[in-house]
Amino acid sequence: MKKKIIILLLLIFVGGFVTKVILDSNSTQTDSIGATFQFDENLAIITNKEAKLDININNSDVIKVELKLNDSVLQKWDSPKNKVSHVLKTKGLALGTKKLTVTATLSDNTTENDERLVRILNDKKPDTWRLEVTGEFPHRDSSYTQGLEFYNGTLFEGTGDPGSNGQTLVAQIDKTTGALIKKMGLDATHFGEGISILRDTLYQLTYKNQKCLTYDSKNLTAFPKEHKYNGEGWGLCNNGKYLIMSNGTEQLVFRNPTTFEVVKTIEAYTDEGPITQLNELEYIDGLIYANVYTTDLIAVINPNSGAVVALINAGEISSKYRGRGEVLNGIAYNKAENQLFITGKYWNKLLAVTIKKTI
Repeated sequence: MKKKIIILLLLIFVGGFVTKVILDSNSTQTDSIGATFQFDENLAIITNKEAKLDININNSDVIKVELKLNDSVLQKWDSPKNKVSHVLKTKGLALGTKKLTVTATLSDNTTENDERLVRILNDKKPDTWRLEVTGEFPHRDSSYTQGLEFYNGTLFEGTGDPGSNGQTLVAQIDKTTGALIKKMGLDATHFGEGISILRDTLYQLTYKNQKCLTYDSKNLTAFPKEHKYNGEGWGLCNNGKYLIMSNGTEQLVFRNPTTFEVVKTIEAYTDEGPITQLNELEYIDGLIYANVYTTDLIAVINPNSGAVVALINAGEISSKYRGRGEVLNGIAYNKAENQLFITGKYWNKLLAVTIKKTI
């Protein structure tokens, strides 16, 4: 099972033009480096704001200075003296953590780097939504729910295997009874994670095997093709064109469903910082809904920017319905009924819910 230290929201207090925030940085200023940032700490900047970056030139042997944001060059200076400055404009930049690097080239053509991190924060506080239960259906309490999805009106579920007993499976589920209609099981070497169905192909992530398995959604026959990826697999959904994958961090990775190549990556951010532990996913009406692992929160995320537009606290529902089960995990939207469903790991109920939007 996942055993990570939970960092749900990094509390970053933002005020004025720009707020400096201490992150995990080992960089320290020293006159032995040709050029250094004038600020010791890393930065947090609200999106669409600007920040002035001052860079000290520490010796006369520096013939060139280059400033980069990740791999993009922001500005270059030839034969700089004493101090140079750059105004970092965040308009158009994706939310999330990025790396600032100042590179000094010396007269002997050697280079020296100084680095900081900068976090681009959302400019709006997430709305607070809640859920109201409108229906209850049976759910197998032996299912360690990892993925939940409706496709053409049929409910599909993927499960994990915490005991390494070969309990991972994907199945078609009778929504009204909770019974398995068809299933495909995996051996104990595979810990199943999120599932999603796109153009009749069912995709199933694995936790640490670094591969995505594929099936014919009509009969759950396994296709021979497997997709490889680096790192862990957690949740999966799709927007009709790309697969969208979580990996336990604040990142959501968009992938080509044919090649599994990365198309783009976004990071889920509020006005205070990232929301990590993004787990089971569902794409509904242009937004990504994500269970936040080990909590009763569901983050509602803009797929273009990564902005968390709303947080849903399902704590009351979880307290009432989880019973002897574990964490809330499982979001499925049935387009045929215009109905949203949720459940959890080892829960004995599948719940029909409606969203109540509040500010």
